[in-house]
Amino acid sequence: MRLFFSGKVQESDYWGKSKNHLLRKIAELLPNSEIESFLQNSCDIIREFGEYDLVWLGLWDEAKGLLRPQAIATLNPNYNHIPLLSFKNHQPSLTPEIEALQKAKPVLASVARLKKRYKEWAEVMLQCGLNNLVSFPLLVPPKVYGLLNLYSAVPRSYLDDEFSLLGEVADLVAFKIHAHQEEERRKALEEELAVHSRKLRKTMEMTIQALAVTIEMRDPYTAGHQRRVTQLASRIAQEMNLGEEEIVNIRLAGIVHDIGKIYVPVEILTKPGRLNDYEISMIRSHPRFGFDIIKETDLPKKIGEIILQHHERMDGSGYPAGLSGSEIHLESRILSVADVVEAMSSHRPYRPALGLEAALEEIDQHKGFLFDPDVVDVCLDLFEKKRFSWTRDESMSTVTH
Repeated sequence: MRLFFSGKVQESDYWGKSKNHLLRKIAELLPNSEIESFLQNSCDIIREFGEYDLVWLGLWDEAKGLLRPQAIATLNPNYNHIPLLSFKNHQPSLTPEIEALQKAKPVLASVARLKKRYKEWAEVMLQCGLNNLVSFPLLVPPKVYGLLNLYSAVPRSYLDDEFSLLGEVADLVAFKIHAHQEEERRKALEEELAVHSRKLRKTMEMTIQALAVTIEMRDPYTAGHQRRVTQLASRIAQEMNLGEEEIVNIRLAGIVHDIGKIYVPVEILTKPGRLNDYEISMIRSHPRFGFDIIKETDLPKKIGEIILQHHERMDGSGYPAGLSGSEIHLESRILSVADVVEAMSSHRPYRPALGLEAALEEIDQHKGFLFDPDVVDVCLDLFEKKRFSWTRDESMSTVTH
């Protein structure tokens, strides 16, 4: 079967070439080409292979109702800016190209047959010395991305096989455009999510800071302790190559890990002498109180769980739940080591500072029993080899080396 749109059948050597050559050459461009170069190179290959006088590709801008030229392949510079192809001055029903776009179906058109129906289009075609058009919508259902238009200066007809091949070529081009736009959409969504995540993290930090201020106003010893524990725990987590999310969780949990002490009477927290059983039970309730406070906020559940477990011990002798080993979050195991080291190193109302050396000896002697041995080794290495120290301003995120 032949499709005729002129009075004369003109054969070319099109089918003397390999039928798969065109598809293969364009398919080779798919993986690594940028979209602009892919579209232009595809048009160049199609023009040369099919002996067309002009190959034109445009993308449909749905928001503006405009088909924007993206690639033009021709040996005639007069074809580079054909006003017809912009559609700016045409109503939707006045050109075969727009018909192909609207119906999402290929259109074959010749000036000789359609000059009455598309008078203005035919006049422009004749002025440019063009006689035939084959217009393929660039379609990945249900969306039409644009048009691939092939123009010839001489009347010609198309074999069914040739027309089918050109349709496959248009499908390849459409697939590339579709993939590119989907990738751009994915990147835009990722950026939007990243912005949202940064805002959410900022909100979380502001919430944590507000809670920390509440503690500091009530118990300055606890507040300073939390900031220093956060410094050390964050640095240990970095040295252990934990992920960003884990490090952020440790930092946020560390800032308020003793927030549950707001439920403990001040006279117990600042008591200089030995605590009785009731007072000890109140102190040991602060991880649970802290968890209960955090779960009522919009903070991630994991932060509350880290706080809940920061007094658990590897052998199950800790509190409040007597968890052991891997039952304890790694973030909590890190926080517990930092907590002990800072607490023993600092002054408390009920005792003078025991000193850093005693604190490091304590965690070293009990690693594997009370404390995670990997965490202890990293902590010891920080102090003994990397000269970690708490900063004077007790910043929650800065440490010295």
